[in-house]
Amino acid sequence: MKRKLPRTGAKKRRALRAWLRAARNGARFFLLLAVSFLISGSVMPYLNIGGVTPSLLFAVVGVITVCYGRLRAYWAGAIFGMLAEISSPSVTMLNLLLYPLAAMFCAIFFADKSDKRLETERSLNKAARNGNVYVRSVLCAGMNTLLYEIVNVTYIYLRGTAVTAQHISRSLIDIVCTMILCLLLAPLLRKFLGFKVVVREESSSMGRYVS
Repeated sequence: MKRKLPRTGAKKRRALRAWLRAARNGARFFLLLAVSFLISGSVMPYLNIGGVTPSLLFAVVGVITVCYGRLRAYWAGAIFGMLAEISSPSVTMLNLLLYPLAAMFCAIFFADKSDKRLETERSLNKAARNGNVYVRSVLCAGMNTLLYEIVNVTYIYLRGTAVTAQHISRSLIDIVCTMILCLLLAPLLRKFLGFKVVVREESSSMGRYVS
């Protein structure tokens, strides 16, 4: 009997669809970064609370960390850091280093667990699952902002300026407002990026569902 050869036309069509899907997802990712940075510099300063402007960039990084994982979180932080360094260089290299490093560090705690880690937890009779994506996004944005504020307050102290209750309160306002902003934006941003969440996540799920 003659063996049927796979149809090259079908293979090409599948490869083309995969390439177009990847290109579309990449375009959405970079468009989100560009629009977020523009809004952060042009609109967000007018939405301050008590003289403190929530960090739209860290809110977006929180959503990206949970959607894509550590690598995309790093690139989002690196791009935001470079743009922030160019547009408003307050302290040389601070933004350029802090944004990607903070994103990478927070991704350790809030990005989806790997298959290997889930399997290890199952072997230890633990509930192998990822937490709610919205809770993780909000907490990730809050931790990013917390790290940034710690560095800022430390820099103020090292310059010889006394750290007052006002500095601490402004930092806390920034953290809380950024978390609230992330909570409000997370559903819209996930939908724009093409992600959805089922009503109930099973213990063996990866916590991330791509439409």
